[in-house]
Amino acid sequence: MFAEPSLLGAFEKHLMLNLNQRLETYLSQVQLLEEENTLLTKEVQALRRSNHGASTRRKGLEEELQQARLEVDAAWRDRVHTELEVGRLTEELQVMDLQRQREAQAQVKAETVLEQSRKQLGEEQRAQIWLRGKINQLEQEKRLLLHTHQEDVACLEATLAQSRTTKPTTLVQRGNQIPNLLQLGQEYSQSSTRAWQEAAQAYEFQLAQLQESLNQSRSHLIQVGQEKSESHLKVQALEKEISSAQELRWHLEKSVAQQRDIHSHEIQQLQVSGLEAEKEDLHQQISHLLCENRGLLKLKMSLGLEVATYRYTSKIISRLILAQLVTTFQAQDVKYNKRILKLQCP
Repeated sequence: MFAEPSLLGAFEKHLMLNLNQRLETYLSQVQLLEEENTLLTKEVQALRRSNHGASTRRKGLEEELQQARLEVDAAWRDRVHTELEVGRLTEELQVMDLQRQREAQAQVKAETVLEQSRKQLGEEQRAQIWLRGKINQLEQEKRLLLHTHQEDVACLEATLAQSRTTKPTTLVQRGNQIPNLLQLGQEYSQSSTRAWQEAAQAYEFQLAQLQESLNQSRSHLIQVGQEKSESHLKVQALEKEISSAQELRWHLEKSVAQQRDIHSHEIQQLQVSGLEAEKEDLHQQISHLLCENRGLLKLKMSLGLEVATYRYTSKIISRLILAQLVTTFQAQDVKYNKRILKLQCP
């Protein structure tokens, strides 16, 4: 009876030692898992720090992108300023074109006036030729009148001389006629002289008018020629200004197109670089998350395996202990029964 409790105590002691050893093994495994968890935590922190570096790099890229956007805005402002300058030059070209058209119209008008002045000058020259012929005709008439007057005077003188040699009665009769003839000759001479003077005055007046008209026509022609030359010079200057303005406009448009292409290319490059940086950042984040997920899955699986192993081991140990206890109790019962039988049958 005393041996059986000692055996049970030894078995329980052995069982407790075995359980303590297994518990120590489990605790050591748990410690190892905690150390692995600490290492994983450090790795996660390192990954987070690297992610912080990536965010810093991303911030730098965003700052560069912001700077590039500011440069693009400045380029767009320059482009708008250039387009405004081109518009202003276009308006100036339109104004210059209108001025050139006005100058051309003025030149056409001046040429028309010049042609009219030439026609007037031709008419005045023809009128002057006609007046000269008229003056010659008047001079011929004057000479003819003088000649006729001289012939009449000579005829009268001859008549007077002949009348002096005639009879006294005739002298008496003619005596009353001679004063009349002399008076008639004087009146005729005065009228001829007056007509010649009037004709000469009219000729001189017409000649002065023609000379004045000729001088006016010459001055007008000179003025028209000067205006024509000035208009021609202005037209040439306007054509030069228009050509230079068109060339400047072409250069400005070419420069604007080049700047637009350069800015578009830079914007595309910046967008591509920004997208690549974001892609790289996202790739790193995804890789980091995948690594964390894998580590957590491994940790979860290892812990699950450990727990399952511990549970399974605990169940097996419990079953083995129960089986050993049952076997021990059965063996003890058999021995006890045998001893009882031996005691009962001496």
